[in-house]
Amino acid sequence: MLQALKPARTGASYWARNVVYTDRSIIVLNKPAGLICQGSEASSENKPRDVDKFNDLLRDVKDTFALESLPYPVHRLDKATTGTLLLARNSPAARQFSQQFQSRVVEKTYLALVRGGEQSFPTRSGEIRDALEFSDGRVSIGESCAAKFAATDWELVASSSIAPLSLLRLTLHTGLKHQLRIHLAHSLHAPILGDNLYARSSISEKIARITRLPEKRIFLHAAQLTLSRYRKTGPHKHFRLTIGAPIPKDFLTICRDAGISLDHTYVDGGLFIDGQHVDDVPDLEGRWLRKPPVPRS
Repeated sequence: MLQALKPARTGASYWARNVVYTDRSIIVLNKPAGLICQGSEASSENKPRDVDKFNDLLRDVKDTFALESLPYPVHRLDKATTGTLLLARNSPAARQFSQQFQSRVVEKTYLALVRGGEQSFPTRSGEIRDALEFSDGRVSIGESCAAKFAATDWELVASSSIAPLSLLRLTLHTGLKHQLRIHLAHSLHAPILGDNLYARSSISEKIARITRLPEKRIFLHAAQLTLSRYRKTGPHKHFRLTIGAPIPKDFLTICRDAGISLDHTYVDGGLFIDGQHVDDVPDLEGRWLRKPPVPRS
């Protein structure tokens, strides 16, 4: 049964090669930076071709995995964000997983490189519950009746000893536009590296010595999605499936050059059932489609 869910043809396109996991209900890809996830995100500042790229992705995934129709986007990531993007194979699956997102059953874990050394964080972790307001496409912290509740948990993973940079692990409990960017920049005072929209100052010389930042590249990665799934038989039918997308190479390079160590779980990505690493998910006909990582010495 697992064999049937391999790509239907060889020589998959660029977009299809970003797929990291597939089972009988969903397809998960590692979204590259610069991809707009839905046409509704388009604005006058976006070229038409930028919007068309997402349609190219859907068509390529449909052809590669021999789907009867285009896959259904279940959620979205901002254009600048990389990482786990979930597509449903059919409309019943789309309804099921959309409900999980709406009811906050889905756990969303992000990694962010932020501007600020270890001394910038008085504690190792915390909660941000600042409401957000929206006006003319901009987001700000707000207290009016129009402000929407927003919840982010953060944890300091590691900091650089040579530049004011840190790695944060973030849990996104609500999914408002630019939520993590505004919470980190204005609530935690640690803007995401590359975020020139919400940062209040330019990067320091020490950071500039480590890396030359690409234009419009923000170092925010949707590292893991955790979903509720069910087995057809057995005493314990419910389980939590985590799909992790490998960190992009440029993200890894900055961490290496800054002396920030990364757990291989995030470097390589992978599958986890109730927190335990697995190679595949037979109950779902699920397969991990990334090549095995090079053995570590």
